[in-house]
Amino acid sequence: MDYEKLTYINSRGETLEFSITSVYHCNVSKDVTGIAGIDNTIYKTNSMGQHGDTYIGQRYEARDITIVGNINTTDKDRVLELRRRAEKILNAELDAKLIYTYKDFVRVIDCKVDGQPDFKRSKVFMRYTIPITCCNPFWREEAEAKKDIAAWVSSWEFDFEIPEEGIELGYREPSVIVNVYNDGDVKSGMRVEFRAIGTVVNPVLLNVNTQKYLKLIDTTMVAGDVITINTDYGSKGATLTRDGEAIDYFRHIDADSTFMQLAIGDNVFRYDAESGVTALEATIYHNNKYLGV
Repeated sequence: MDYEKLTYINSRGETLEFSITSVYHCNVSKDVTGIAGIDNTIYKTNSMGQHGDTYIGQRYEARDITIVGNINTTDKDRVLELRRRAEKILNAELDAKLIYTYKDFVRVIDCKVDGQPDFKRSKVFMRYTIPITCCNPFWREEAEAKKDIAAWVSSWEFDFEIPEEGIELGYREPSVIVNVYNDGDVKSGMRVEFRAIGTVVNPVLLNVNTQKYLKLIDTTMVAGDVITINTDYGSKGATLTRDGEAIDYFRHIDADSTFMQLAIGDNVFRYDAESGVTALEATIYHNNKYLGV
């Protein structure tokens, strides 16, 4: 595919495609604003007699995207049908995501319709303007990045024969240290998953570079338990899944723990536990976040 397209998907799975080949005709590079770059705000202060200002910090604002195009038919009944379909799918009550695609390049962003989509009859086609806001302004890749620590690794492949003395089907990686590389443009939260294959007491994840950590207290995991901790803004929390039941586990996070963010580039982590560390597996998931497409 040698043209750009945007695909809007609401939480019911209903989709609209905006591209030069769609009935909702749109030249993405020409008729869409807000998909590249984000406005930011600088925080600063000054005092009497000071020349200039002292920098405090900065933040990126929410992203506003406007999609403009034409319903690409002159049949009045068909135009009205397509308009009604678009209005149904572009329901501000529903969460949604926008997918940008060009050749093999794909980026995704969460969004909501912000205001009423506008449909107006022009000389030939019905023209539409769709206002969209993205409270989280960063684009991401379709799939989360994943890094296992001390997981089980398969040690066989086809074709193979099983000798009389048997064969090792897999082995446990000995390392409890892993480098998680953030290839995005900004810091990113992460989702940490602790899995117990035996009894584990009070697992902890430590950033080797910063010495910040995430630690669980008053916790005894048994085989099959999974504890998930999310450090992303807007999604922070902890959950224990035991025997298929998910339990809120936020109160078991040590008060001195930090909901660590992944710095751009290398992030070296190690995990440990007060006891049973050899019965513990860990995986770190994250989304690389981008300022534009």
